[in-house]
Parts: sequence; structure tokens; C-alpha cells
Amino acid sequence: MDRNTTTATLARRVSLAISEAGADVLIVASAADITPAELEDRLSGRVEFQLSELCGVGGFLRIPVSRFMEAA
Repeated sequence: MDRNTTTATLARRVSLAISEAGADVLIVASAADITPAELEDRLSGRVEFQLSELCGVGGFLRIPVSRFMEAA
């Protein structure tokens, strides 16, 4: 997979996890220690997630970060 595809796949997985949890983007952004606008950029695939941000999102949602990265 190329880098753009990987970024888009990761963004879709994180977005789906947030949606499935019924979580508020403002709270998830805070958990990831980024602004809501920065989270939106990452969820749209315009900007890559940093590992620390994925850990924040995964920790808040109680999802292992590896779930986001499987075959990404």
C-alpha cells in the first residue's frame, strides 16, 4: 500500500471507531491532545495521525491502537 492509501485507511478506521462509540469529536480531540480542527484534518486523511494521537484516541475509546493499524 502506498502512503496515501495507508493514511486514508487509518483515517477511516479511526473515524468508524469514533462513530461506533457515539463519541463527541471535541472530547476525542481533547483525549488525543489536539484541537478539533486538527482531528478533522486527520479524519479526512489530509494529515497523518501521530502515534501519540492514536494512543489518545484508542485509550479514550478503549480500543487497542493495533486495531487501527491492522494491515494499514
